[in-house]
Amino acid sequence: MHSSSSNADPAKSLPTGSPDHYTAFVGPPDQYDFMGATQFRLLCALGLRENHALLDFGCGSLRAGRLFIPYLKKNRYFGIDPNKWLIDEAVRNEIGESIVKIKECAFDFNANFDCSVFMTKFDYIIAQSIFSHSGKSEVRKTLASFRENLKEDGLIAATFVLAASQEVEHASDGWVYPGCVYYSESSIAEFAEESHLYCVKIPWYHPRQSWFLFSCDSKNLPDAETASTYLKGTILKNQPAA
Repeated sequence: MHSSSSNADPAKSLPTGSPDHYTAFVGPPDQYDFMGATQFRLLCALGLRENHALLDFGCGSLRAGRLFIPYLKKNRYFGIDPNKWLIDEAVRNEIGESIVKIKECAFDFNANFDCSVFMTKFDYIIAQSIFSHSGKSEVRKTLASFRENLKEDGLIAATFVLAASQEVEHASDGWVYPGCVYYSESSIAEFAEESHLYCVKIPWYHPRQSWFLFSCDSKNLPDAETASTYLKGTILKNQPAA
């Protein structure tokens, strides 16, 4: 098994979305470690504990999964990604097959935005940089599936690229990658309402996108004061460039 640092270094010169390396395909390869760590930090700040069931939607090359899997108890980590090769490469080069077996991780490779395949109600669902590449139909379909498979007190954490105005929103359907899709905050609120979810924007640090929390009940969401105090995700050293 190769170490993650030596194996990832050749990818750092590749463009985002390159199929030539599992770390580059999922985002800026020089931020592979950071983007996984910030997701782990966020969910722990939101209350994730080892006994919770987590759906890592669009888990890709386990950028965050390689941190969640050792932390969670058996049969608590679930990952969906249509690109099986990304998960296979991550298991081979980042975490090893033994821990996947020990932790009884579950993976599915459907491209239908279907979260019901695990027949599990989740405490937490994370979707980092999924809606930033999804057309409106895909966003609606995914949030509806999240709602159906989320516990009543569960939380969804997802990122969007915010549009400066309605005029520059992405209006068509389909998957856009490595390009990005832009949505206004009002559109995101509409998506939530259509899926019978409540949502709130939080100031957790992301170099390019904005984090939103969704839940079945508004009581599960932090108020503005709580979010601004505890959910900033401030980086004190080595903050990645946007």
